[in-house]
Amino acid sequence: MRAPTLLPMMAALYGLGLANIFIRSSMGVLAPELATDLSLTPEMLGLIASGFFFSYAVLQIPTGLMLDRFGPRLTVCGLFLLTVGGTFIFALSSSGPMMMLARLMMGAGCAGIFSGAFLVIARFYPANRFTTIGATLNSFAMLGTFMATIPLAYLVTSIGWRDSFLGIGVVMTAIAILAMATMRDQPPGVDAKARPERQEKLRDVLAGSWAVMRTPGILGITAGGMALSAGNTILGIWGGPYLNDIHGLNETERGSVLIFMAISGVAGHFLFGQASRVLNTLKGLVLGGALAIAAIMGTLALLPSPGLITVTVLLALLGLACGFPTILLAHGRAMVPDHLIGRGLSTVNTGIMISIALMQMAVGGLIGNVAVTATGGASEMGYRAAFGFIAVMALVTFAIYLRVRDCPPRP
Repeated sequence: MRAPTLLPMMAALYGLGLANIFIRSSMGVLAPELATDLSLTPEMLGLIASGFFFSYAVLQIPTGLMLDRFGPRLTVCGLFLLTVGGTFIFALSSSGPMMMLARLMMGAGCAGIFSGAFLVIARFYPANRFTTIGATLNSFAMLGTFMATIPLAYLVTSIGWRDSFLGIGVVMTAIAILAMATMRDQPPGVDAKARPERQEKLRDVLAGSWAVMRTPGILGITAGGMALSAGNTILGIWGGPYLNDIHGLNETERGSVLIFMAISGVAGHFLFGQASRVLNTLKGLVLGGALAIAAIMGTLALLPSPGLITVTVLLALLGLACGFPTILLAHGRAMVPDHLIGRGLSTVNTGIMISIALMQMAVGGLIGNVAVTATGGASEMGYRAAFGFIAVMALVTFAIYLRVRDCPPRP
């Protein structure tokens, strides 16, 4: 298929990716206001934020089965309707449990986006372009973190967070319509129903999933999510409360700090993708990223009362260091045969999302229970303990990933 013919479909995939990252990152700037309006504790905030990742993770294996069995168009577009509904429910939430339901729906609806997008890329582009095209898509999607900082903060200060999310729900609806109209399962001339995975019976489908799980190194790759969770945990939920509680910043001021992390995250996704081609390694990039994350979070944990400029620089470096999710997916894709790509990608995604969800809950627990203030709020020592915990888990990622074999992008 000629490149111009792919543009509408790729535009839809880019839009879905951007929506996914925006939704998962949108609580970072809003968290203090949500906590005040709905009387949410740090533990409940962490639970609500992690709800997205839990439902996203739980649906990864079923989504992989559906991608291989029914194709990306029906799977991705059908699930994304849950995200649309969840966005509207979020805007109307009157309690923590209702907001939790909304986040669960959002995560479930986004579960097929990146696995589906990478499956489409694998089918429509040559194998040697998989990593670079995937990294470009991921880099664009990371603009969602940018949109979740200053732009969202200004929107919320102008019309309030409820009306903001009602408008966002309308945008999500438009993206769903574009995806349904443009996405295709196969290049022209390929009979989708003739593909081996479309002929599988339930027993064969489950056997394929088990084969992916038993592939040497696949579970080790999912450990990359422990280090990678640093970016989502800070930018997606706890960066805003930290800047509010410790540095006394309001919505737009918090956005002005977090936007540097978001911009560097966009750059990081692109640079990691290009570096894999130049350096011809996937494993080495993940190991380097994990060490950098450990160093940055360890520095935040050890520094007493760091200045705002120091914090801004460290968070920007963290965004850059957390730019390797495409590398993890490419590593998983390289380890499985073509007819198991959907299940291979979803298995890796499952491990990453479970890691992020558990890390967000653990960080919420540490912040809410370690060295709290006299009024029961989060203290600087609580945040420092949480940052130190993230640094240790990044080192655990490094230790596990050392045992995974490399799969160089170029033969």
